[in-house]
Amino acid sequence: MVDNLIILETPEALAERVAGDFAQLVNEALAKQDRFSIALAGGQTPKQFYERLAKAPYVSSIPWSRLWFFWGDERCVPKEHPDSNFHMAAEALLQYVPVPPAHVMRMHGEDPPAQAAAEYEKSMRGFFRESGFWPSFDLILLGLGPDGHTASLIPGSPAVTNHVSENLEERRQLQTGEGEAPQPRWVVHNVIRALQTVRLTFTYPVINHAKSIWFLVTGAKKTQAFAEVQKGPNPNSPASLVQPVNGTMKWYIDKEVVYGRSKDPSSEERAPVSQRRDGRSGQ
Repeated sequence: MVDNLIILETPEALAERVAGDFAQLVNEALAKQDRFSIALAGGQTPKQFYERLAKAPYVSSIPWSRLWFFWGDERCVPKEHPDSNFHMAAEALLQYVPVPPAHVMRMHGEDPPAQAAAEYEKSMRGFFRESGFWPSFDLILLGLGPDGHTASLIPGSPAVTNHVSENLEERRQLQTGEGEAPQPRWVVHNVIRALQTVRLTFTYPVINHAKSIWFLVTGAKKTQAFAEVQKGPNPNSPASLVQPVNGTMKWYIDKEVVYGRSKDPSSEERAPVSQRRDGRSGQ
């Protein structure tokens, strides 16, 4: 079962709640440290959250100059492309807040995928050089696809199967010096044959070593995927393999995710989808 579950009435209410919680998390962290690192997610639900942050009071109350922005995944497109996760975040949030350009660490989706993944990992290792074997993000934001994917960890893709099999080959550095032990990969180019595309994505250990992991999920199309996550770790439901090592994980969802529709359900339908007697998704 999913712990730390926060259910909101609407996507707008979800964005409002997450914005408030984010401001609190940032302020609490910066009372103890000099900078705050966050990995952004793509998708409509995170976009609504970003748009809320770009308005009062958060646009002026959050110490934006002390935040560093990364991306958990990216499509292999130029930064101006409408499908770019960076482009979406820039349009919804970054253009409105005083974040130093040097604090915006985007994935270069326009470069050859293997090169882009290696270069992004290199920049992350520089930023987190004192974190140890794995980076320690203050916050990683994630979404949930109808197929159960999160970031660009797609069912059946190498980044998922290699994690499950504990095969380091896909996650190791492209080259290692003579006599050095191979380093597990932080960022990979993930070949997704089902979609005939390639994506850049964090690997599971990078996500799982974050201090805070927040899933933002809305809409009836996510009902069945969320029900699968509740059943426990399963490579056919990649989001279910997100398991914090020492950090905390929260799920912010709206009622449609739980019940499969916006209308209040009957008493029987109030049970999680996976526990209903007839197995209906409510769609």
